[in-house]
Amino acid sequence: MAETRRSSSHASAANFLFIIVTATTIFSVTYASEILNGSCIPTERAALLSFKAGVTSDPASRLDSWSGHGCCHWSGVSCSVRTGHVVELDLHNDHFFAELSGADAPHSMSGQISSSLPALRHLKHLDLSGNYLGNGMPIPEFVGSLKRLTYLDLSNMNFIGTVPPQLGNLSKLVHLDISSVYFPTHSMDISWLARLQSLEHLNMGTVNLSAAVDWVHSVKALPNLIVLKLEFCSLNSKSAPSLLQHNLTVLEELDLSRNTLNSPAAQNWFWGVTSLKWLHLFNCGLSGTFPDELGNLTSLEALDLGGNNMKGMMPATLKNLCSLRYLYIDNNNIGGDITDLIERLLCSWKSLQELNLMEANISGTTLEAVANLTSLSWFDVTNNHLSGSVPVEIGTLANLSVFILTNNNLSGVISQEHFAGLTNLKEIDLSYNNLKIITDFDWIPPFKLDIARFGSCLLGPRFPEWLRGQNGISDLNISRTGLISTIPDWFWTTFSNAVHLDISSNQLSGELPVTLESLSVITLFAQANRLTGSVPQLSNEIQILDISRNFLNGSLPSNNRATRLSIAVLFSNRITETIETAICQWTDLCVLDLSNNLFVGDFPDCGREELKQWKPSSDNSSRDSIDSSGSKIEILLLSNNNLSGGFPLFLRQCRSLIFLDLTQNKFTGKLPAWISEDMPYLLMLRLRSNNFSGRIPNELLGLIALRILDLSNNSFSGSIPRSLGNLTALTATVEGFHADNPFNEYYLSGPLTMSSNGQFNDSLSVVIKGQVLDYRENTIYLMSIDLSCNSLAGEIPEELSSLAGLINLNLSSNLLSGNIPYKIGNLRSLESLDLSKNKLDGVIPWGLSDLTYLSYLNLSYNNLSGRIPSGHQLDILKADDPASMYFGNPGLCGHPIPRQCPGPPGDPSTPGDSARWHDDGLPQMDFLLGFIVGFVAGVWMLFCGLLFKKRWRYAYFGQLDKLYDKVYVTAVITWRKWFRNTVRN
Repeated sequence: MAETRRSSSHASAANFLFIIVTATTIFSVTYASEILNGSCIPTERAALLSFKAGVTSDPASRLDSWSGHGCCHWSGVSCSVRTGHVVELDLHNDHFFAELSGADAPHSMSGQISSSLPALRHLKHLDLSGNYLGNGMPIPEFVGSLKRLTYLDLSNMNFIGTVPPQLGNLSKLVHLDISSVYFPTHSMDISWLARLQSLEHLNMGTVNLSAAVDWVHSVKALPNLIVLKLEFCSLNSKSAPSLLQHNLTVLEELDLSRNTLNSPAAQNWFWGVTSLKWLHLFNCGLSGTFPDELGNLTSLEALDLGGNNMKGMMPATLKNLCSLRYLYIDNNNIGGDITDLIERLLCSWKSLQELNLMEANISGTTLEAVANLTSLSWFDVTNNHLSGSVPVEIGTLANLSVFILTNNNLSGVISQEHFAGLTNLKEIDLSYNNLKIITDFDWIPPFKLDIARFGSCLLGPRFPEWLRGQNGISDLNISRTGLISTIPDWFWTTFSNAVHLDISSNQLSGELPVTLESLSVITLFAQANRLTGSVPQLSNEIQILDISRNFLNGSLPSNNRATRLSIAVLFSNRITETIETAICQWTDLCVLDLSNNLFVGDFPDCGREELKQWKPSSDNSSRDSIDSSGSKIEILLLSNNNLSGGFPLFLRQCRSLIFLDLTQNKFTGKLPAWISEDMPYLLMLRLRSNNFSGRIPNELLGLIALRILDLSNNSFSGSIPRSLGNLTALTATVEGFHADNPFNEYYLSGPLTMSSNGQFNDSLSVVIKGQVLDYRENTIYLMSIDLSCNSLAGEIPEELSSLAGLINLNLSSNLLSGNIPYKIGNLRSLESLDLSKNKLDGVIPWGLSDLTYLSYLNLSYNNLSGRIPSGHQLDILKADDPASMYFGNPGLCGHPIPRQCPGPPGDPSTPGDSARWHDDGLPQMDFLLGFIVGFVAGVWMLFCGLLFKKRWRYAYFGQLDKLYDKVYVTAVITWRKWFRNTVRN
């Protein structure tokens, strides 16, 4: 009975267990089926939809699939197969860096991160990097509540402000990346890092840690750290003591680049972290010699010490680095022979793949040792002192893909044998050496190049036929290569996909293509050749075009597709007709040089109609709408054409204009008063040799940045405005201009002179020192005012004397009268002064002798009189004919003209000497007069006292008698003593 009950009980239990297992299985299968169908937990689905609502822009349509109930199948979302919870949200933007360079269409989402994100409580992986979801705000504190996260990447998300310490709550994190390219974040205290004990990968690049003085203790508390990236974090040597090395026993990659360590290299802690495989110390301010401790890092595979101040040869212990694959020691002062350096890499000859020695002060007469690096794929020795020939053995480096020898003293011949084994070569740069490249006409290279630069090498005279097969080249530079031939028909087809083409400074003839619209070229340099034909139609890809110094004719292209064109240089051609309104559609144009051509007619106003074509959605009903669209032009050079009409109204839209040159045209009318208001940043205004008339407007001289003003050879009348002293940029010397310069180095380097590898090369003709001189790279330092050859009347304003930085002043051939300002000696930087052919009178100020830099002076044909000043530079000016500086002034006298002045030199009675009272003349005169008056008054008082006071007379003469007696007795005694000594001797 008991057994029956027992068996019945077991059966009941088994049945119950069977029911439970069956129910669980059915539930699990049903639940798994729902998961497989993409269903997700409603609260998590709601959180994801809230996240989507916070995204205001999704150009790549990555969230288009976020609809319906199956959120586990949404793009970027992953769920756990077991629980159904959302465990991964990955919406990172792979195209971020391509977008920054402008090489890719936008993929970045914009908006902000929804505060509902913490509802995803089981989230382990969160990657939103490369999207503009930071909205210019700090990283949200609620991210710290996602405590199951093991992977967090919020890099490059335009977060700004303080890094929240709540990130320390994410104790399971293995990977943390909050770096950024340019968005500024900072942290005053990163002690929260110490709580992330599982962390293996940490990237805080560009997070400002200058105030986090205890960051070392936080980092050394991470025993599992493998990768540590603290690039550009404002760290210094004081915040990185040697203690750091003791706990980081598994660290394999360390990046401290672009910090201000500013310390001797040998004193730093990282040489003791022997587990390191990758060490990046680029641009850290390290100095001194390369430490021997480098040899302790025997596991090292990559070493970057570029951009520091280290000097001397690499240590012999480098031979211990047998695993080294990448070595960058560029921009240091090694100062040794390249053969010696490569011999120290003996152990890594077979492993070394990349060697960067750019600007390392390396010398040597042979590159034969390089052939020992059998795995070498990248070799760069740009800007060193290598000489001799390039050995044929280079051709044995089968893995070589990048070979750069730019700007050395290498010479000799490069033949096809040098390239025999370079089957993987992709980039070659032999520019700026003395190399001659000789190949057979039918030679077929074993490689397909992406970049080929041979600038200043000798390829010619025949166009190299082997280039015909290199249709994959994106960057070609064959400038200054001695080519004397026509451009072959296949050239534009072969390089139709090239982005950068430079064929400048040769003697190439033929025509450019009728259109560039089918080409991918962004920068085209074909200047200084013998090209003929018309200017081609431009594509919407081109940004820089330089076809100057050719024989091109016709008119400017009439299409308006070149909306990205920023630099257009066409000077010194034969281009005729009017300037087409197509330039009004070149909305990104910054530099336009059409000088020295045959253009006629008015310059287009680019008014409402043209602007309407630019921006159809803009409101063109008002003047304000035109101004707001504006122009980006910074340099406009139109000199030496036949342009006419009034001052171009187009310039009202050019608020960014820096250089304006309208010289040698036929412009007429008055200068508008709006110049200083609508072009406030002008550094150069040149209107020479036109037909402008009227008065010089006072408003013009409100251009406080103006350094070159040339209004010569026009028909201006009236007086010179006294507001000339408001040109404050001319009140400082060149040194002062450097010390407090409001303009960037682009303009200081001379925008009229740029290299053939990316810029144009124009010059500025200036009438100075009695001749026409061409200024190029020094244009910005000229500091000149030229108002010559006009009808200006009245006196020369004294305010001129405040322009201490002025180098050239030319007021000749006007109707100026009155005296030369006596404070002209304050213009201490003046090198050239021309006041000839006016009606000036009076004496020549002696202050001219203070102008120690003066090398040219012309005061001829005025009504000046008196003595000609002398001294300093004045005595050596125009040594061949010094009198010519003063011709046409019959009242002048003294050297160097024949007419002598009355009285001795320096006699104040002579007319000329009155001019000596310059600058401080009045104070000197006051002192002298005061001295004379005081002396006379004192003597007169003494005389009157003696005359009327008897007691004074007795006392005075009594004292004189006593003094006389005393002197007499002393003299007699002294004489007798001296006489006796003489007799005894």
